[in-house]
Amino acid sequence: MQVVTIETPELGDRSYVVGEGGPGSEALVVDPQRDLDRVEAVLAERGWTCVLVVDTHLHNDYVSGALELARRTGATYGLQGREEVAFERCAIHDGDILSVGTLEVRALETPGHTENHVSLVVGHHGQPTAVFSGGALLYGSVGRTDLVHADRTEHLAHAQFHSARRLAHHPDDTALYPTHGFGSMCSAGPSSGADASTIGAERQSNEALTTPDEDDYVAGSSPGSPPTRRTTPTWDRETPPDPPARTCHRPSMWTRTRSPSASRPGSGSWTCVTAPPTPPSTWPAASASRWASSSPPTSAG
Repeated sequence: MQVVTIETPELGDRSYVVGEGGPGSEALVVDPQRDLDRVEAVLAERGWTCVLVVDTHLHNDYVSGALELARRTGATYGLQGREEVAFERCAIHDGDILSVGTLEVRALETPGHTENHVSLVVGHHGQPTAVFSGGALLYGSVGRTDLVHADRTEHLAHAQFHSARRLAHHPDDTALYPTHGFGSMCSAGPSSGADASTIGAERQSNEALTTPDEDDYVAGSSPGSPPTRRTTPTWDRETPPDPPARTCHRPSMWTRTRSPSASRPGSGSWTCVTAPPTPPSTWPAASASRWASSSPPTSAG
């Protein structure tokens, strides 16, 4: 698998083009910004065909180019299914698996930075190679949880605590590719300054994973600052199970039980063969009441 990073240092954000093989191979693009010439140059240089574009969350720190890229290339545009948007998209849900060439792209719901955040686990035959974490897990930090609304900050901080741990149960050598954290205003604290990291490295050093108690973590997380307490990691005590997989294939039409079908623009489309609906929550019971809310979902970041 080849990952090409497109960095925007002025905003502290990164976009990614993911593929394998030579000319004619299929590619995934994650969190592209609006200046698509940079993405198109990468695709053209390698001869890759973009078939899937995903926003891990709705962005407020930059203008996303994902929908426009999908329209230009005929790719599928994926976004978390609960986001209320006024354009056609492929509604991604927890456990969905999409194929890009021989790559499997599994969606994991990782709320915290936003209500409807997803991370992407990419690999082969159920074996992860990389996690594209958006704002759920950064290098040495996590995404801010105070950007939606002051009344939602504590609720989202609890969710972020569990989302980071959900990603941390992947193998040590799984590469981590966050969107934020390189000077971005969306980072909850200073990033480690690293150019690359792995799940194993973050498990040992990331504040969100080395603070053992959820309430301590939330209490020690003020807007724009990381938790203040660092101790022995205990992330694995509360790892929720992965949801049942729902495998998505091409070509055909998307069919699912929880949202209207969304066809792929241009030539071809996608079909989602669904298993029974994923339970509404896989978080530990101790935090279930904190995650429940009557407030309508909103997004930021």
